Amino acid sequence: MRLTLLFFLSQLASSVLARASSDTPHTRKYFYTGGQYVDDGTGNHIWTDQLYVEELTPVGGVRKEHPLVLIHGNGQTGTNWLNKPDGSPGWASFFLAEGYQLYITDQTQRGRSPLTPGLTNATYSLPAEDVQRRFTAPERYLLWPQAEKHTQWPGSGVRGDPYFDAFYISTVPSLNSALVQQTTMQAAGAQLLDRLRTPAVLVAHSKGGAMPWLLADARPERVRAIVALEPQGPPFREVIFTTVPARAYGLADAPLTYDPPVRDPERDLVKELIPGNLSAGVADCILQAEGRAKPVRKLKNLQRIPTVVVTSEAGYHATYDWCTVRYLHQAGVRAEHLSLPDVGIRGNGHMMFMEKNSDVVAKVVHEWIQKH
Repeated sequence: MRLTLLFFLSQLASSVLARASSDTPHTRKYFYTGGQYVDDGTGNHIWTDQLYVEELTPVGGVRKEHPLVLIHGNGQTGTNWLNKPDGSPGWASFFLAEGYQLYITDQTQRGRSPLTPGLTNATYSLPAEDVQRRFTAPERYLLWPQAEKHTQWPGSGVRGDPYFDAFYISTVPSLNSALVQQTTMQAAGAQLLDRLRTPAVLVAHSKGGAMPWLLADARPERVRAIVALEPQGPPFREVIFTTVPARAYGLADAPLTYDPPVRDPERDLVKELIPGNLSAGVADCILQAEGRAKPVRKLKNLQRIPTVVVTSEAGYHATYDWCTVRYLHQAGVRAEHLSLPDVGIRGNGHMMFMEKNSDVVAKVVHEWIQKH
């Protein structure tokens, strides 16, 4: 049996090397933005809250005017975009081949944007079983109705499968405090946008999906468009796995600029519940209340930025991304909803950009960017 396992691993390694060789040729450099010196408690000083940025440039030259800034999700790093768990080229290679310059980030206090011991909130890690239930094998657990349609993850999606293990060992701890994560990322990310030659397209996934709203709010003139891949949501509270309040400013825990201004989100953002039917795959939705004394507030810095929310067929966001889009519309944002099954792309889950048909998903994202 050991010889069989060794043979399988050697074949897998050969397959990974062959696939990696098809990556789009590019040059690479890295830099950091943001952060500051802080006292470490002993009178000495260290640097914290910096943002790691990896710049990839196609060898054949940049052919697209606007670069992409890629922002990963919870428990992840920028390696998400480089290659997939089966070793084949990821979205970085796809978009490099299309002529984009890429800026791949590790969110502040994460991965190569180092955590500062003793100065930051506690961290947590996603257990393998949560990753299986939510991302790689939801069809085994059926925690939401659409989960049964999941077919695109390579392998079984559970512990012991080589593709699952390759993905899981790449995960890293995340900050407990969403507010600290968002405010530090906003500050350092704004400096990244200031550094770029032209306005950027922000491509963000999952919990990283709060970051484009915050970056565009801080630097609206430096953002060309926003691609939100199943972004953190829905507004104001969690669903599916818990129902605790979240995102006091609707799309984020950190403050966003509304018109009229929001000074106290609990008081100023008057809410209205739109009942859903979770057994039918539709979650409850909280929007701003309309037709009352208080006005519906607009996200004034996001209103001119083309935005698309991309939703898979089988991921848990299929139950509520519609609500995030409705909230954006209500707030005056030019948002579109790209539901993958509506354009014939089926079987994907939350990690659509690293599943078997990831290039098919990348193609429709690229086409949307080119139209906007």
